[in-house]
Amino acid sequence: MARASIAYVILYTAVAAYAPYLSLYYQSLGIGFGGIGALAAFTSAVALFGAPTWGMLHDRFPTARLFIPAAAVLAGTGGVGLANAGATPLLVLSAAAFAFGMSGMAPMMDVRVLDMFGADRTRYARVRMWGSFSFMIAAPIIGILVHADGYRALFLAFVPMVLLGGLASTLLPGRSMGVRGASLRRAPGRVLSHRPIALFLIGALVGWTAVYSQLAFFSIYVRQLGGSSEAVGWAWSFGAALEIPFMLFFPQLARRFGTERLIVLGMAILVARQVANVIFTDPTLLIGLSLVQGAGYGLLLIGGIAFVSREAPKGTAATAQGILNSVTFSMSSIIGSGLGGVLAGWLTIRGLYVVSACLGAIAIVLIALAVLPATRRLPESLGSSAPL
Repeated sequence: MARASIAYVILYTAVAAYAPYLSLYYQSLGIGFGGIGALAAFTSAVALFGAPTWGMLHDRFPTARLFIPAAAVLAGTGGVGLANAGATPLLVLSAAAFAFGMSGMAPMMDVRVLDMFGADRTRYARVRMWGSFSFMIAAPIIGILVHADGYRALFLAFVPMVLLGGLASTLLPGRSMGVRGASLRRAPGRVLSHRPIALFLIGALVGWTAVYSQLAFFSIYVRQLGGSSEAVGWAWSFGAALEIPFMLFFPQLARRFGTERLIVLGMAILVARQVANVIFTDPTLLIGLSLVQGAGYGLLLIGGIAFVSREAPKGTAATAQGILNSVTFSMSSIIGSGLGGVLAGWLTIRGLYVVSACLGAIAIVLIALAVLPATRRLPESLGSSAPL
């Protein structure tokens, strides 16, 4: 468990090196808002394809330990290219390599760690929380380095950390419960034809689209209401902070209430936050409510990973996590940011949040229809002993 925690610390330190600052780096190259948006959509599209691809490969060869390091090398190579390409066509190729490599690391690491815990998959949360903790600590430190040394510091931190993360993954145990998938072509179909997962993915797509349409414009919204740049930073920090205790105590909460109910509660909390954004206009109050969003994010993210892991058909665990990652972080981001921009232009950001809250309410219903029947099929304390 300690080795897995270290691997997550390293990986999410690498994530903290680029996630808050990459768009600012693009802007420093003289790329306009349209180009930055196009690059973000492009990398999300690459990741949408990349995560399931890595998952299918990992399911086909479940005992192999070199896929995560290979993804890390590809991501690191892309990072070197981003640092040196400037505003040239090579920047696009570098961004593609970066996105394809990064898209596979977390899902493949997740399935390896989930396999370590066997039937009690909720214990995964206590390992994953170290990733959130390292992100919360590393992001402002990277910001200080960028302020002192320019955007070169971003890549000087990212490239070594992502390579070290790939190396650390080799210390994780192999997939002892893994079953070799029958076909790379058939694996996604097996996952998507499984009704509980398919319905959950639809609900997750709607729900995370609502979340990303909110997050994409929240910083601008706070500034419009009179909040400072420092206040914006505190809002994001508060949101990450409350993820950690909810991940830490997720196993106990799951045993008490069931993973499925926690998933629905997580989505409901996120919707409540969206409603609050519509009702309240005091930036200080909205910043405080960011704490609530962190709780919803943690419950929905960890619960969804555990649910999909348990429900995945035999021999498709990594493929299922890759598809979930694509829906949660790629497809939802593309739709949420793009649709959110259009709606914000038509309705204002506050009007966008009204639509976002309605989408979130629909997601609660869809997710509940997908996961709550599982509470009658299988007690949470038993989990599933099916091979991953």
